[in-house]
Amino acid sequence: MAIDVGFIDRVDSPRFCERLFAVLPDVMFCLKDTNRCYRAVNQGFAERTGIKDKRRLIGRRAEDFFPPALAEVYREQDEQVLSSGSEIVDQLELSTNRDGSQGWYLATKVPLHDRDGRIIGLASVSRDLRAPREGDAELAGIAKVAEHVRDHLDEPLRAAGLAAIAGLSPTQLERRMRRVFQLSTTQFVRKSRIEHAARLLRETPMAIAEVALECGYGDQTALTRQFRSTVGMPPAAYRDHVKRRRG
Repeated sequence: MAIDVGFIDRVDSPRFCERLFAVLPDVMFCLKDTNRCYRAVNQGFAERTGIKDKRRLIGRRAEDFFPPALAEVYREQDEQVLSSGSEIVDQLELSTNRDGSQGWYLATKVPLHDRDGRIIGLASVSRDLRAPREGDAELAGIAKVAEHVRDHLDEPLRAAGLAAIAGLSPTQLERRMRRVFQLSTTQFVRKSRIEHAARLLRETPMAIAEVALECGYGDQTALTRQFRSTVGMPPAAYRDHVKRRRG
């Protein structure tokens, strides 16, 4: 599909995003600069902080509004995105609800670049899962599973072992994973491995065989087969494609 770059350049992106996300009350949206200061937010995000006028957030940071423990998590996430240019995708996290209580959210953060490719900030969206209170323990278990998968991609990750980490049966884990991530447990592991492989291919000179082992594949052939079926091209072609785009 061809992209009209001239058209994209003329779009007032921050205002467009604010208006779009304004009609999605369960999605929190914000843009931050490299100092982690808010530059745009939607009304849902402002209300999540307990503030009615979203203009009060502009130019300020998470630590000005969120509890210290949560603000520290957001700071670490922001610095990771801003310093490395990597993305944080569908991260399950506990955060503040509009009434001051805590609830579960699915968060994604991506870097923003200027026309010369320099990182100038980040965009963040966070979706309210609206989990029932009695499900909090199970969702805490899902968060542990997601973290374990991210930290142990080079190891065998079987459903029974992951279910034990969550304190659930494999069937219960499967239902929870589908409700939260819209993926089965196996699909979530595969997605995490492919995303990590793509990141290594983009950001490191690692040999593809090393990338395969780092991501839990027995050999380069296994990675290539699954990467091609998921991304649409083999790892080597993907790396070349990224290099050409960067110019």
